[in-house]
Amino acid sequence: LILLFVTMGLASCDNDDWRLEQEIVGAWGWYYEDRELYEEVTYSFTPDGNWVYVYMYEDIYGRYHSEVDGGYYSINYGQLNMYSNFYNDTYRYEVDIHGNRMYLWDGEYETELRRIR
Repeated sequence: LILLFVTMGLASCDNDDWRLEQEIVGAWGWYYEDRELYEEVTYSFTPDGNWVYVYMYEDIYGRYHSEVDGGYYSINYGQLNMYSNFYNDTYRYEVDIHGNRMYLWDGEYETELRRIR
């Protein structure tokens, strides 16, 4: 009986991974804007397993900052693993997608992104 539950649990994670792999494809982001600053984050995921990250910040004093990263990704047991080609680093997030919202949890902070396309 225990073996049956373990098998069903693993199969259910596998199915959920397949769903997440399908739903993550596209562009996701968030932005913040007020009178003093503009900040934007965008993640793009392709069907062939590549990702791109773009961050932009600009304030009323003319300070501007941007970052770009990218590489390839995989989803295993609900965990998004993003391998960077720029920084030789790996980013890991628990990922959950509900409709047009994606939630990334790194163990300390949660980020909510909305589907852009």
